[in-house]
Amino acid sequence: MIIMEKEKEKQKEEQKEKEPKKKEMPLTIFLFLLITAIVKDLIEISLAIIALLVPVLAPIILSLSWVISLPFTLFIFAITLISGIRAEWLFIGQMLDLLPLVTFLPIATLTVILCYILQKLPAPLKKTVEKASKLTSLKPLETKI
Repeated sequence: MIIMEKEKEKQKEEQKEKEPKKKEMPLTIFLFLLITAIVKDLIEISLAIIALLVPVLAPIILSLSWVISLPFTLFIFAITLISGIRAEWLFIGQMLDLLPLVTFLPIATLTVILCYILQKLPAPLKKTVEKASKLTSLKPLETKI
């Protein structure tokens, strides 16, 4: 029985190894995306402040902000797709950043940082959780009668 359980565990580990792994974001691409996102957010925030100061021109300035930030968003998408990174949070954040009412927040910068952190943290945490669950799992005892 114990041998069969060990074989099952080995098979599960082999299946996990065969699964396609997500490509992690290298530091150079992270810095490149971070600089691009910071520039994009600075442009958006400065135009939003100008729109607050001159409320008559606010619709024109906010639409100009959207038009200026769209190439930066497309550039970030292109770099992410070319590098082969599966960055779901990055895509969600960039889409959220295109909303006109959210231009005051540095969402692009935060999502690039969040994406990098989430890609680095889960592997050790996932292994720790798996080990802890194996040690503390309550399995029914198999008794032979």
